[in-house]
Amino acid sequence: MVENQLNKKDEPRSSWLDFVALILSFFGAIVSIGGALLISSSQAQSPLWPLPGFVLLDWALLGFIGFLAVYLSFRQSSTRWMQLTWIITGALIPLIVLGVLSIGSIVLISFLFFVISTIILSIRKKAKWLESAGIFMLGAIGNLGLLLIIITLGNRNY
Repeated sequence: MVENQLNKKDEPRSSWLDFVALILSFFGAIVSIGGALLISSSQAQSPLWPLPGFVLLDWALLGFIGFLAVYLSFRQSSTRWMQLTWIITGALIPLIVLGVLSIGSIVLISFLFFVISTIILSIRKKAKWLESAGIFMLGAIGNLGLLLIIITLGNRNY
């Protein structure tokens, strides 16, 4: 019984900041999924269509998985969900840089929602900042590699 009370004291209680983080991640997911759907409907007749479609699918999936990770991080005390939120937030960086002339500004909006949400959760869960920065960069490099593969395969002439 004493052990259960100690475990409850070690876990941070839910506060209004947790709900703010959840709402911010929800808006980030809405911007990601909605922006990808809006842009894909206007770009469907493009001669380069498969390439933007895969990039937009990547963006929409990152938004959905990002919201899901924040929700699960909010509901459970596992650090794996917190790490996934950092990976997803970092994975949005290559979309901003590579899409600077097209979707970059909209991706930046969703990135800001996710980064603020992730920082709030990291502060609440007392995450290690150096480890979080490394995981953030891992997400950015991983998605950059994926996007470069998609671009390379999209530029092949058959």
